[in-house]
Amino acid sequence: MSEKFSQQINKMPELLKDLKSQPLLTRENLTGIPQKGIYVFYENNKALYVGRSNRIKLRIQEHSRPSSMHNSASFAFRLAREELARHQDIPKDATRGELEKAPGFDSLFYRARDRVARMKIRVIGIDDQVTQALFEIYAALTLDTTKYNDFGTH
Repeated sequence: MSEKFSQQINKMPELLKDLKSQPLLTRENLTGIPQKGIYVFYENNKALYVGRSNRIKLRIQEHSRPSSMHNSASFAFRLAREELARHQDIPKDATRGELEKAPGFDSLFYRARDRVARMKIRVIGIDDQVTQALFEIYAALTLDTTKYNDFGTH
């Protein structure tokens, strides 16, 4: 393993400790948060989704803004897809377009977006893009959010 990569990996446990020590915030109370870094959505004190952004406050709001659609509220989209699968037989490889056309999907998406708006959030500032990318994956695996964080390419 390269020394540079090893140094990055060695930072991960301390960053996770720092993230976990951050206060749980609400969507309405994001004043003073860092601009760049990692955010985690929590529901009932359980981490559900890890994201990264260079504009964290706006990105968190996009996940649950009433005007956000399926492409910008990706976490809500995944929650709605999961709920739709409970009620309808949908193929695992159903495309976004197919899901958007499924009967009842829109109302499930709107409810999921509202659900995300009520979740708590923890934020940690990380300016370096490589550290951000590695920590997003590390945090998702360690906090066990891979049900909603899949890291698939689009």
